[in-house]
Amino acid sequence: MDMYDGTRDPLEHLEIFRVDMTLHGFSGEMACRAFPLTLRGLARVWLGFLALGSIDGFGKLARLFLTQFMASQIRRWLEAYLFTIKQGENESLKTYLSRFNKEQMTIEDQDEKITLVKLLGGVWPQSQFKAELAKRTPTTLR
Repeated sequence: MDMYDGTRDPLEHLEIFRVDMTLHGFSGEMACRAFPLTLRGLARVWLGFLALGSIDGFGKLARLFLTQFMASQIRRWLEAYLFTIKQGENESLKTYLSRFNKEQMTIEDQDEKITLVKLLGGVWPQSQFKAELAKRTPTTLR
């Protein structure tokens, strides 16, 4: 497991840690003892400033951790955000698709057909790809 230094998404780190603990059958007490081993740098310093005896379980430790590092959390967008992603006039189709995919991964609970409409709607109108799509409209992202 990657060490957390305060610069990445704390929610992702916490989810990976919880899955690890569950997979290995460790209790909440063991999680409290193991969690500091996944921290380094500023995150380790933050943990050192917590008052002794102030943590009564892993749930509280997790809440304090998320509160402290919430500024590093990756923003989750609403699905409508994908309508704002358009292919630039001089942007290659490959670059646009890569950028769209990266942004699409920050959105939860997507409907594949709606995502497809948003993807196709952002393709540069004068492109050869758009002309090919007009001949044969895809029904899935694949």
